[in-house]
Amino acid sequence: MIGISVFKGRGFLMVLILVAFTVAGCAANGGMTDTGKGAVLGGGGGAVLGAIIDTGNPLVGAVIGAAGGALVGAAAGHFMDQRRQDLAKTLAPEINAGQAQVELLKDNSLLVSMTQQTAFAPQSAVINPGFLPTLQKVAGVVSTYGKMTIGVIGHPDRQGTHGERQRLADQRAEAVRVQLLGMGVPPALVTASGNPNSQYMDGRVELVLTPLVSG
Repeated sequence: MIGISVFKGRGFLMVLILVAFTVAGCAANGGMTDTGKGAVLGGGGGAVLGAIIDTGNPLVGAVIGAAGGALVGAAAGHFMDQRRQDLAKTLAPEINAGQAQVELLKDNSLLVSMTQQTAFAPQSAVINPGFLPTLQKVAGVVSTYGKMTIGVIGHPDRQGTHGERQRLADQRAEAVRVQLLGMGVPPALVTASGNPNSQYMDGRVELVLTPLVSG
């Protein structure tokens, strides 16, 4: 785990890049499941941002402004549990059909998992039109309540070399990120990365909703 003090005074984009590299390194070493990766992206992002909110960094200020403010410490758990209930309700058709899952992680991040049946055809980075209503529901919750970021994790298919899987996973994550932007989620709140070492290898997409916490 990277020490939080490393990030103090640095730009938010650098924070996200370093966290992403940490996740990629753990995955490459076979020491992290996809849920674990979501936890790091969620917990790392929230903890790091909490550590640098008071530095006066304009990039951090832009993120907080785009999210409509940050949560105060202990309020994050209650806030994100409410968002879990909101998502469970609005995604009920997808959940009941086995096409989505919503999980509250220990760090108060939400892991929203989508299956390949709704997201991408094999070897494709073009979003299935049937997946768009699901993304719109997630975007709607984030836009309505704010105070959180979205980390998009793309997953590859089994075919191809490691480099080809990386490229496809990245392209899928980026396709979802761009779609979320088109649905009204501010660019400062959405990041995307592929996981070529996924234990699933079925083209699914995961969204990690992380609360913005100050103190």
